Amino acid sequence: MPSPSPGRAAWARRLAAPLLVLLVSMSSACQSTAGPSAAPERLSRGDSRVALASHPVPTRTTIHRVFGRLPDARRKAVRRQVGAVVDRWWEAAYLGGAYPRSSFPSAFPGFTDAAQKRARGDKALLTNQTGGPRIDSVIARKRSVVVDILATRGQARTVTAHVLLKFDTTGSKTGTTTVRGRLFLTRKRGAWRIFGYDIAKGAR
Repeated sequence: MPSPSPGRAAWARRLAAPLLVLLVSMSSACQSTAGPSAAPERLSRGDSRVALASHPVPTRTTIHRVFGRLPDARRKAVRRQVGAVVDRWWEAAYLGGAYPRSSFPSAFPGFTDAAQKRARGDKALLTNQTGGPRIDSVIARKRSVVVDILATRGQARTVTAHVLLKFDTTGSKTGTTTVRGRLFLTRKRGAWRIFGYDIAKGAR
């Protein structure tokens, strides 16, 4: 095969130089375009995690049994009111407040005076007091209240609430805690109040 003439070789070198510059420019442009597109993708994933953590798990309150006659409207009112009492206790005792902490001075809203006195002796069971100093945050995973109602003369008299709360903790105390059992409620001064409890708590 004949060798290219000196003139043709010089022409080829002059043509290759701008092509090389063009290819380098295109490569740089592709790299600079890929960089910014990756950053919003990472930000989007982070935003979704933040949004997920900022939406608390709602409490699911249902009626299991009604002993006696009770109109539907009053059943719904009892379910709503009892669910609110349980929620207030859960927020005060486990889920709410700033962590780490060891103080739970108002952990038993909605308890009768006698039940509060007994509950203060059971704070290790009925609050996060023992693990609170080693907890950075609490995230609810499940909140369930199932209600049995005893009614006479068209009025709800007493309620047994079967409760289940699961929450995760972060910090040096990391794990899942389950609180389950029964709360016994009666109406006092126009509001449902907890007068007794049979609660178990476990962590893993």
